[in-house]
Amino acid sequence: MSKFEYTYIKYCFNAERMKNLSLNYIKPNHSQESISVLLVGNNPIEMSRVYESLTTLKEKIFKIDTSFSDDDTMKKIASSNPNCIIIDDNLGIASLKHLIEKINLLGKEALSITLLKTKNSQEVLYGVQEYLMKESLTPDRIYFSLVNALRFRKTQKYLKIKYYAGKKRLKRMFI
Repeated sequence: MSKFEYTYIKYCFNAERMKNLSLNYIKPNHSQESISVLLVGNNPIEMSRVYESLTTLKEKIFKIDTSFSDDDTMKKIASSNPNCIIIDDNLGIASLKHLIEKINLLGKEALSITLLKTKNSQEVLYGVQEYLMKESLTPDRIYFSLVNALRFRKTQKYLKIKYYAGKKRLKRMFI
């Protein structure tokens, strides 16, 4: 067996093993997955509608908190440690971008952000894992959106780990 054939077989074996690992890692386990939600917005009427929708999912959602300002949001993230944040887009584009940037700078890998939107436009793209339109808001859609955002965040974390592990292996090959 030549060195090339050995390297190719080793690559195929690792690719197959990594594919199986990634599928098992990303597969959600709804019975053990506890979702803790932080609602962020400046309109109490709309936020109460979302809050009531989330309370109907009390067997699937562990904890629900609300926040109406940037400072309060950062304090609640530090104290209650939610894994999902739902942000209303009525905050305004500039303050919304600033808040999302501050949340992403925290470096919490398991924290996913879902944006509630009034119109279908793409002002904010960076740092948001999922979007929900307000006019079609139902408890089931909110829940599936939160689960999808968590899956997306877990996938990002998994790929980041694999990327840096592969980068280290590649450096070792050439050094």
